[in-house]
Amino acid sequence: MKRAREQIHCGAALVATLAAASGIAACTANVGDPGGSGGGTAGGGAGMAGNPPAGSPAGDGWPVFGATETFGLRRLTSEQYAATVQTLLGVSTAGMPAIERVSPAAGFSAIGASTTAVSGAGVGQFEAAGRFLAQAAFAAPATRANLVGCTPAGVADMACFASFVRGFGQRAFRRPLTSDEVTRYTAATAQLAMSTGDAWQALEAITSAFLQSPHFLYLTEVGEPDPANPARYRYTSDEMASRLSYFLTGNMPDDALMAAAASGSLLTSAGVQAQVARLLDLPAAHDSLRGFFATMLSLDNLDTLTRPTQLFPQFTSTLGAAMKQETALVFDDLVFGRDGDYRRLFDQTETFVNAELAALYGLPAPAGAGFARTTLPASSHRAGLLGQAGVLAARDHSDGTSPTRRGLFVMTRLLCQDLPLAPPANLTIPPLPTGMLTARQRLEPHASNAVCAACHTQMDPIGLSLEHFDAMGVYRDTDRGMAIDDSGALDGKSYQGEIGLGAILRDHPALGPCLVQALYGVSVGHLATAFDKPTFGAMVQSFAAGGARIRGLLAAVATSDGFRTLPVPAP
Repeated sequence: MKRAREQIHCGAALVATLAAASGIAACTANVGDPGGSGGGTAGGGAGMAGNPPAGSPAGDGWPVFGATETFGLRRLTSEQYAATVQTLLGVSTAGMPAIERVSPAAGFSAIGASTTAVSGAGVGQFEAAGRFLAQAAFAAPATRANLVGCTPAGVADMACFASFVRGFGQRAFRRPLTSDEVTRYTAATAQLAMSTGDAWQALEAITSAFLQSPHFLYLTEVGEPDPANPARYRYTSDEMASRLSYFLTGNMPDDALMAAAASGSLLTSAGVQAQVARLLDLPAAHDSLRGFFATMLSLDNLDTLTRPTQLFPQFTSTLGAAMKQETALVFDDLVFGRDGDYRRLFDQTETFVNAELAALYGLPAPAGAGFARTTLPASSHRAGLLGQAGVLAARDHSDGTSPTRRGLFVMTRLLCQDLPLAPPANLTIPPLPTGMLTARQRLEPHASNAVCAACHTQMDPIGLSLEHFDAMGVYRDTDRGMAIDDSGALDGKSYQGEIGLGAILRDHPALGPCLVQALYGVSVGHLATAFDKPTFGAMVQSFAAGGARIRGLLAAVATSDGFRTLPVPAP
């Protein structure tokens, strides 16, 4: 077995030769547009920048259409990689060595993927992961036979080797292999089989090599001339299959999508529409959209939520997961259950609770185990997305609320406002007052310092209006025994408390464009460029005209010119 493992390592070393001959230099190649520009990131980590186009009202949720164009290669995110290898190999990723994560842009790894290359250390990590996964796939005779599709008659069974290379390679690279690639991978398999004396070990090694290839680790999106418009390129049918699948399901194309790509139907709007409708009915589409909103709302923080029980006696180790599940179920019901209006999320009284959350909200426990739909009574003092305990607690300190973080979340993640988040390096910030003070009293120095006030006068009033909810999202009448002033203001409009804020947000002009901005950026995998501007404007208009329905927005984005076409590459 030691010798076999050594041969797998040697098989992995073939990747550089195979990849170079396939036209992609290496995993560490600069990832940019076809003309060689590496591209840049903009918008910081809080959200895509919110400057509107010329002539639009300030702060309306539109992006800055000035990012460097980054077309050509897009790395699989860690989540996409895990989903892909599980589908491709039929094995679990449990125990897999860690792989290098994509650096997010505008808060999303799917956007940062267009400007993230694999580092030298990352190459080693992907090698270790590929070897681990290949070994798992070939560990049992039944699983390896199912994966390979034929039983090699011996170390010189070129027909079986070639059959595996064509079939597995097409699924791994998400496109048919070229004849040269088939020849090289088949020859490499035969060479390994002869040197090890074991055809199965050779197939395991070549599987590991496939998993380390840039053609597997990256989505190739270089396009081809568009016969309908010489001023642009269109994505190829195979590229469209991957774009649709990873956008809507977070995973590799299934057999039906690969067949549609082979037929050329994904080059037509009607063909894309048919596949979008089919994909949105798959369970994977639900999971993918849940992941998008968990990232948008920073709910992954709930996976490691901790609170000291001496301050929060209701806290348990399962509470964070329950909070995250509540929000996921609300979005799933809105998009796939009711095909409802996104704006209703901010004032609706319907939600989902289990026994633990019901106790947190002061409600009767639902019948049976698990989650059930419920209607929040007026006595709960909460409604909509910002009344959910997880949305509040995800940005608080472990021992108390953070009005500034809560306000920042509303401004940047829900409204895409462009705030200068970093103060000048030489700024001396006086310590906030301590003692028996309310949060509003403790934050008063923010407003008195001119530099701090530029941001904090926008963020703090929003967060302070949510102070009736503690750092676990539980409603409270007082803060440290003192009355809470939950008045707030947004864009010059005054309101009272969380319910009042929800009503303001529901009709805010930036709410829809901000969601479109995030969803569109994730779909195309890069920050907004001048090329995206017409499509983005059309998406905002169609979203509003269609009653702010997210399912319709997903379909509109996937069939749009911005998703299906790209600029002509620089010579």
